[in-house]
Amino acid sequence: MENATILTIKELVNKGRAVTGASSLFSSAASHSSSESSSKNPNSRPGSFDSDLTCKFLAPLSHPAVIVGTISLPSKTLICPNRYCFRFSDGDLTICCDILRFEIRAIGSKICVLSWNFLPMKHCGGFLEIIKWKFMDTGNLLSRCSGIGSFPLFPSLFPSRNGDRKSRYCVHGVLESISPVSVVSCMDGESSDSVNLPGFLVHVMACECKAYSQNAAVGCSHAFEKSAFVYFCGLVVTSWHPAIRKLVGRNVALSGLKKKMIYVRGDSLLVFVTTESSVLHPPCISKKQIVLKTVVDRRGNCGSYLGFVKGVYLKGKLVEMDEDVWLLLTDQILNRSHSIRTGSLICIRNVHFVNTKFSWGEVLILGACFKTSITVEFFSPFETSCLVDSCRQNSLSRFIESLSFPARFWALLVRSCLQKFNGIPSEKEILRSCQKDELTKMYAESQIPSFMFQPRVNWGGSLLSSACMSHVDAIVKLMIAT
Repeated sequence: MENATILTIKELVNKGRAVTGASSLFSSAASHSSSESSSKNPNSRPGSFDSDLTCKFLAPLSHPAVIVGTISLPSKTLICPNRYCFRFSDGDLTICCDILRFEIRAIGSKICVLSWNFLPMKHCGGFLEIIKWKFMDTGNLLSRCSGIGSFPLFPSLFPSRNGDRKSRYCVHGVLESISPVSVVSCMDGESSDSVNLPGFLVHVMACECKAYSQNAAVGCSHAFEKSAFVYFCGLVVTSWHPAIRKLVGRNVALSGLKKKMIYVRGDSLLVFVTTESSVLHPPCISKKQIVLKTVVDRRGNCGSYLGFVKGVYLKGKLVEMDEDVWLLLTDQILNRSHSIRTGSLICIRNVHFVNTKFSWGEVLILGACFKTSITVEFFSPFETSCLVDSCRQNSLSRFIESLSFPARFWALLVRSCLQKFNGIPSEKEILRSCQKDELTKMYAESQIPSFMFQPRVNWGGSLLSSACMSHVDAIVKLMIAT
């Protein structure tokens, strides 16, 4: 971009206003996405993307400007309520960010952000949405399809202690799903002290070949027919969660793994576990891998959904999508992205489809669970607030999680109605808000029939959903102990 000035993060944060450096992209991107979505979804009305929105567009800069900095994985240097989102630093200041057309090799590399949105946030100064970018130094980088790079999950400053035959296993296949990060209290084998160990599970449809070859992976003639589960274990490896989440649906490989046979409820399960020697081998980028063919990819009662966000309510628990389509994000364990904003185009994978009839109409509920992953395909062009996780879990949230998806949706509508009776203008009204939570719970309990109180729906009866996630504490402790 000729004649563009270099803007610093500090300048954006100090001004404290929502602004975009991508005004030239909005009209083409939004119109293309809207027409594409309407043609793929026969149930959506033409113009449903912006017909009901009254949000104002992000203010454009008066001059072309780029931002130069480095993308990094989550760390404790920047405390974010969403916990697991990318960081962007220009050397002076670090803020949360999200990025389109993500590549693993961008992590730790210096990039030039050509098109972007900036939104101020109280907790960490602001949030950067990276729309178009390029590498600053392309001399030592592999071309996109010259081969597959290798990215150690542990940085080089950590000495490898597991470089033995136990870490010789690899998994190569299509990444089907990723769980949220959970923290398990375990006993440290060396000191016998209790430690909190974070981690997450990945489900891969793998090839049964014994060896992973980078050259073979490029020309991929493998048969990905066997389920494999990989547990990313430890604080350092867990920071890879936002990067691995971006790879859902794509062909990846992991090497340097050890394996554990675990028995839960009398069933055996083979789980691969990351070590200090583990290496991620991401695929080369191709348009075929990132273009979605349909808006709704439905396999029975589960599948994927692509659509625009029309509204975000109740601190992100309830998301309005297309006409009569609602996304429920009621599970406390879900990691939500800041960029799920009104006007953004999102892809929801591994979500439950529940057609529900009420007296006032019929809606399609998209019920998120521990296998659900959400990626933003296009950022919102509007000046709408970022989604920030509320870590507070009260009796109402626990009650809602015990309900079926239709009952959850109804209970959230009741809570929304009660909130509208008296808005909560300040923190002085927190007590009133808690009273409304209890009132919602009491009313819902009196109205919802007993058969609507049930555990969350298991994912196809798989061993991962019925045993792994419901007994993750026991599984992790078994893996650490053996």
